[in-house]
Amino acid sequence: MQERRSRLRSGLRARGWDAIWVTTAANRRYLTGFTGSAGWFLQPARGRGTLITDGRYEIQAREEARAVKITVSHEDGLRELAGLLQRLHVRILAFEDESVSVALWRRLKRLLPGLQGAGAERLVETARAVKDAGEISCLKKAVQISHTAFERVVRRIRPGISERGLAFELEKALYTAGSEGLSFPIIAASGPNSALPHAAPTDRRLRAGDLLVLDFGCRYRGYHSDLTRTLAVARMSEKQRKVYNIVKKAQNLSQKMIVSGQFSKSAQKAKEIFRSEGWEKYFVHSLGHGIGLEVHEDPRISSTAKGRFLAGMVVTCEPGLYFPGWGGIRIEDDILVSEKSNQLLSCSAAELRVAGRRG
Repeated sequence: MQERRSRLRSGLRARGWDAIWVTTAANRRYLTGFTGSAGWFLQPARGRGTLITDGRYEIQAREEARAVKITVSHEDGLRELAGLLQRLHVRILAFEDESVSVALWRRLKRLLPGLQGAGAERLVETARAVKDAGEISCLKKAVQISHTAFERVVRRIRPGISERGLAFELEKALYTAGSEGLSFPIIAASGPNSALPHAAPTDRRLRAGDLLVLDFGCRYRGYHSDLTRTLAVARMSEKQRKVYNIVKKAQNLSQKMIVSGQFSKSAQKAKEIFRSEGWEKYFVHSLGHGIGLEVHEDPRISSTAKGRFLAGMVVTCEPGLYFPGWGGIRIEDDILVSEKSNQLLSCSAAELRVAGRRG
């Protein structure tokens, strides 16, 4: 974390900013190690940073963020921040403009009328996109936990179980396998509901011949996994097999381009495969995203995305096709980008898998 803060200070000086005000939980944790739910971090362009939190987290902050100064606010954290900015002679303050409200900024300006602000340009988020060895180890463990939980639950899938009940079984399995929490509410979507990319589990009961989409992930030491598996319940049709194979082909070919090339080219490859089948309009979301301390973080992978893959990025690759009234198929795996290739942290089935088949 010392190296992370050093790079951040260099970035501040290069932009002519006197300090950065970090308000988001993931960025705060990335820079200080503090895992509490309340607090701000101020990093000046030179010198040690200061974590401002309240009395509920004083002991925790002193244990987790030992390399930075700790200020405990018992009344008004914004006044503590203003006083600190004044003592440091901060004239230009970078702040996370995607999370700081207009009202909060106005309050700070009333306390320090001469203060100038600058949008932080996702300075910390960009740094977080490339993971170090410790982060990669945590991400691999999160994926392993998710795999273990999924395999335990697949054996329980059968016609008659409800989407909501299945989501609950998967959540229990994730915790039993070592998860410290869910990455997001589990998606368990069956039959026509599987055509909804972000369907919430319902009381609908699985039927033989359904498609079943399970989208799930867990946290391990703060780092997330994000997987999607599509199965057939009890039996599969020829159309289900065909659509699955096309989605898998799109994933395989776009995944090969997740190296040092441009974000947009991998997404364009998936669209190219779907276009050849006349199904491009049924691919309704981006190809993938970065994962780390947040389940959705930089980079964003779409056909219009700017930028290139860098070694150390960990991203999802999740093409899908969604046919209203029929169902949907999405396959999502987590990938570590290296210099000349990529490494699959997860591995989905090459063929459509049938769960709950009798006999």
